[in-house]
Amino acid sequence: MMVGTRVSNGKSRVECRASWAGAQLALFLATCFTVLFAAGPARADAFQMEFLTKVAEGKNPAVTLVALADVTQAGMSLTRDDGKKYFFRIGNVSAGAKQTIELDGAPGKHTYEGSVAAKVDGDEDTTPLKFTTVVAAPLKIELDKADVDLERRRIELKLSRAAGHVKLRVLGTGGTVLTEKEQDFSGKPAGTPLLLKWPSLGKAEVVRIEVIAYDSDGFYSGVAIVPWSVRIPHEQVNFETDSAVIRDSEVPKLEESYTKITDALTRYREITGVKLFIAGHTDTVGTARYNLNLSRRRAQAIATWFRRRGVRLPVFAEGFGESALLVKTADNVDEPRNRRVDYILAVEHPNIKAKGHTAAWKQLK
Repeated sequence: MMVGTRVSNGKSRVECRASWAGAQLALFLATCFTVLFAAGPARADAFQMEFLTKVAEGKNPAVTLVALADVTQAGMSLTRDDGKKYFFRIGNVSAGAKQTIELDGAPGKHTYEGSVAAKVDGDEDTTPLKFTTVVAAPLKIELDKADVDLERRRIELKLSRAAGHVKLRVLGTGGTVLTEKEQDFSGKPAGTPLLLKWPSLGKAEVVRIEVIAYDSDGFYSGVAIVPWSVRIPHEQVNFETDSAVIRDSEVPKLEESYTKITDALTRYREITGVKLFIAGHTDTVGTARYNLNLSRRRAQAIATWFRRRGVRLPVFAEGFGESALLVKTADNVDEPRNRRVDYILAVEHPNIKAKGHTAAWKQLK
C-alpha cells in the first residue's frame, strides 16, 4: 500500500512517498518542499534548496542544496531553538551539483534559523533560512478486537500522538472491499478515543478491517484485524462428574462436529490463517478455581480428539470455568446449559467476554 504527501510552494512541487506493510509495523513519512532563492537581479540564482523536515526517529532531517551556477566558498550556519549552533562548510560547488547537509536527529519538533552564504561570479550572496523539523517516534495505534462492534458497525481506537485523520477499509470474503471511509479527527489529543462507523453492509460477512491513522504532523501507521469467526453448532459431549475422559458413547457427537468443521473450512477456504479454538465452560457448582481447572481439562481433551482425528490447522484450547455463563445464575446452581464446550473457527483469538478471567489460549503441539 502506497501513501503520499504533497507540499507545494510557489512554482515548485516535490512529492515524497512512504510505504505501509502489514500488522504491527514502524513507519516513516518525509515531507519535502523546494524553494528557489534569488541571489540578485543581475546574476544567476545560487541554490535551489530541498528540505526533508519530517522523519521517523532514527532518521535525520536534511537540507539539500542544488547549485544553479558555479558557487565558491559556500557555507551554512544554523541556530536551533534550544540554542545549539551549527556550521557546515560546503566549499566550491559546480553548477548542477548537489550537497546534502544532515542535521542531528534530535527527537521532537525544532525550529532552525540561519543562512547560506556563498560567492557567485565573485559576488557575496547570503540567503536567510528558517524551517521547522519533526523527528517522531513510531505512531502507535491502540486497537483491540474487543473495540470492534460488527453489529453496530463501529470501531474505536486511540493514537499515541495528537490525531489528524483516519482511513478505514472493511473487506469481505474473497478480499471484496465492502466500504471505505476517511474521517477527520484534527485537534483530538493523544489517547482520545476515536470512533469510526460504517454504513450497513446487508448480509455481507466482514472478514478484515484495515486502519491507517495519521497524526497532526502527517506521520502515519497502519493496523489490520480479522474479526471473522464461525461457531460450529454441535451436540455437547457429556462427561462424568469430575472427569475429562471422553467416553466411547460420546464419540459419534464429535464425529458429527468434525464433519461440520471440515465443511466450514471448505466454505471459507479463501480465508488464510484459520485456527480452531476449543473453549470449555462450567456451571457455578463448586469453587471458581475447581471449575476453571475442570473446564480447561475438558477443553484440552476435546481439542486433542480433533487433532488426532485429522484436523490439520492450528488447534488452541482454554477453559473459562464459570466466568462466561450462558445463563446467568447464582452460585452453586446446577444449570446444564452452562456446562458446555464451544468450537470456534477464527483467524485471531476469539473475543469471549469473561468476568474476572483473561484467556490464556494454549496451542496443541
